[in-house]
Amino acid sequence: MAVDRWVSTKAGNARVYAVDRSPTAKPLPDENFDMSFPHSHVSGIVVKDTLSSGSVRLLDFALGVVDQASAGIKDQPFDGFIGLGFRGASLNKTILDSLPTFFEFLMPTLKSPTFALDFQSQANNPKGPSMRFGEIDTGRFNGPLASTHIDRSTNRWTAKDITFSIRGERRDESSDMSFDTGGGNHIYAPMSVVTSYYSHIEDIRWSSNLSGFQCTIIIPCDSVLPDLEMHIGNGTARIRKEHMMGDPLTGSADPSWSAGSGKLCIPTLQAGGGPYPGKDCLGLHLVGAPFFQENFVVFNQAEPSISYAPYK
Repeated sequence: MAVDRWVSTKAGNARVYAVDRSPTAKPLPDENFDMSFPHSHVSGIVVKDTLSSGSVRLLDFALGVVDQASAGIKDQPFDGFIGLGFRGASLNKTILDSLPTFFEFLMPTLKSPTFALDFQSQANNPKGPSMRFGEIDTGRFNGPLASTHIDRSTNRWTAKDITFSIRGERRDESSDMSFDTGGGNHIYAPMSVVTSYYSHIEDIRWSSNLSGFQCTIIIPCDSVLPDLEMHIGNGTARIRKEHMMGDPLTGSADPSWSAGSGKLCIPTLQAGGGPYPGKDCLGLHLVGAPFFQENFVVFNQAEPSISYAPYK
């Protein structure tokens, strides 16, 4: 999770925010923002306004209000970013970097400087995903929480020296990875881990027409995939194989592709960086939704650290 925070004003997203309809909105004079993401961007003005989410209500919270967005952003099923990273110079370098973050606003009112994500799949969690600030629901997970220290110098929740096990064999390579719900339905890992994980798949392809990346991996949806183990801090998180296949490919990424009578899928594990000659990769190692679907996760900004344990 990064420090970037903005809200959409354009129809096509789930909801629309209008500065001129908010009696508490205060545009900051001559302050604009322009945030770039891999193959997408948003830009607009900066305002202070009252922000409400669940039982949380913040006065004079600064955020970007989008008036220009690329197609890749407009197609997403969300209205914006809340920015739960650490304050400081982000990759986008805007005025928002120097202003209090959402969590900094909240911390003086909380019992503890933590927020917890409960993103278990709805089949096992009828109430749906939730986020709790300042408290930990110990009834939601099994066993003690494992933990790892966080390097806040990147302004993200980045853990060092994460390693992987595939089919019971632990890989030697380690990677610094950022925990980010904005990573979507994927885990972006080092190329060597990715190629090892898919080494038994004969019909593996690399797309140059999906999300702007030549590193997007496509495999037949009937492929048999193993679990993925991630060794993080003093514990191990297991991503079960049922969360590793990802979504079916829609549209025609390449008209020459076929999988017989079967379908092609974009699996969960993707390449976050090379070396892979001739491939345009993301360039970041991210831990996205599959990790949060399997684990109750606590973010502690004071230490800082991340703790996790499998759901009950």
